[in-house]
Amino acid sequence: MVSSTQKTKNTSQINNDLLLSRTDLATLFHCGLSSIDALDTYASIPRIKIGRHTFFLKSDVMDFILSHRIEAQNE
Repeated sequence: MVSSTQKTKNTSQINNDLLLSRTDLATLFHCGLSSIDALDTYASIPRIKIGRHTFFLKSDVMDFILSHRIEAQNE
């Protein structure tokens, strides 16, 4: 069960965050919508579904990008 304090925190996070559509995400990643659909289906990017529309919090997208970062190897 989610406490009222946690709900308030989550709501304030959404108010201060930017919602990205699938098209926005495709533009950010320089790829097509089918690639975003594959990420949406197979990857663990948290998403918000409102009816048939899908949105992503910009902070969640940035966390996803950073979690898939590969560090350069020193030779």
